[in-house]
Amino acid sequence: MRRMAIGQEPLEGVFEDPRMEGIGLRRCLQCGRCTGSCPARSVFREFSPRMIVLEILEGHVNDLLRGDLIWLCGQCYTCHLRCPRGNSPATVILVLRELALMRGYARDKVRGIAERCGRSIWERGVNFHEEGSRELPDRAVADLKEALKRGGYDSFLKRLGVDLS
Repeated sequence: MRRMAIGQEPLEGVFEDPRMEGIGLRRCLQCGRCTGSCPARSVFREFSPRMIVLEILEGHVNDLLRGDLIWLCGQCYTCHLRCPRGNSPATVILVLRELALMRGYARDKVRGIAERCGRSIWERGVNFHEEGSRELPDRAVADLKEALKRGGYDSFLKRLGVDLS
């Protein structure tokens, strides 16, 4: 049986984030609904929102920040919709990603992910290009920036040197 380290020092930074207000990780039942419905889990067998929450509750935040698991989440928020307690592992993962960046653990990982995503978009295209163009129309860029701001990604992207203003 694993022991939970609720309230110990390593949890600092996670529960202090304002996005964590109202998320009851400490009430987590470990039922597995989040993992059972997770699309990323079908691609990455080692990924489990349930285990990430458990690792946090056991005080293993630094292991998560240094590892790769938090970067496998697609941020679809299916876990949030399925949780009987209203928890949001996706929000927790977003907070963990920002902590990893702030502590200097993840810059190379993020850069690699951004390069792979950019390469994939360039090779396959995206559905909001104007016909015959590889440049995004101004309206699409403005819509994308607004969506990123509303989703809370502006501070995350600012740490990477991307300004959404």
